[in-house]
Amino acid sequence: MGINRKQLSNALRYIGVGVKRIPRVIKELKRKGFHFFGLVIPIIYLLGLNYTTFFTTQVGVWILGTISLLYFIWEQMRLNIPAMQEFCVRMYGGMMREKEKDRMNGVFFYLLGSTICVCFFHPLIAVSSMLFLIIGDFTAALVGISYGRTKIGNKSLEGSLAMFTVCWILSYIMFFNQNLAEHISFWGAISATLIELFNPSWIDDNLTIPILSAITMKYMTGRLGVDLPIYNNYI
Repeated sequence: MGINRKQLSNALRYIGVGVKRIPRVIKELKRKGFHFFGLVIPIIYLLGLNYTTFFTTQVGVWILGTISLLYFIWEQMRLNIPAMQEFCVRMYGGMMREKEKDRMNGVFFYLLGSTICVCFFHPLIAVSSMLFLIIGDFTAALVGISYGRTKIGNKSLEGSLAMFTVCWILSYIMFFNQNLAEHISFWGAISATLIELFNPSWIDDNLTIPILSAITMKYMTGRLGVDLPIYNNYI
């Protein structure tokens, strides 16, 4: 049986979330929790490269590119056909931010950013940058809303520190067997955190976080002279 709203509220109070913050935390959990479906992309990508003979980066780019195009068409239909708009609002309107109801939503930018990362970056870098967005950004939002006290613009220091910690751990696990993994992980995590913190409102951070953090990690591997592993099916 799934957890109900009352049980969730009690659990949040138990871990120290203020009563006035609970409704917003629950709403953010629903919205950001949906984003965890995005983990399917990096998981399938890594499994495909490691355990199949047919899956290459080119295959990954074609698949993601096709999905991105189809989703772009879907979004254009949602934005321009009233009946489609009403249907989408009924189905998943509660998970969209208010500003996304009349413009492209974050899912499209995540798909586009993932496609670009898979196309131009080593798999370890591409997957790390996707995890920064899916898990790191979720952590920043949840901790910031739940416990944030020290404001930095419309974000919080607490949320940013939580995101940096999670991103550093995730990327260190990804690069664990590589030389100077801690340096690559540190700069990747700090770049993702700063992008999330200071991302301009006119561009979606579902696009900027993975791409710019991937650029940072690629630069650091080159600067440090780290040779990343060659996958059997990575070209």
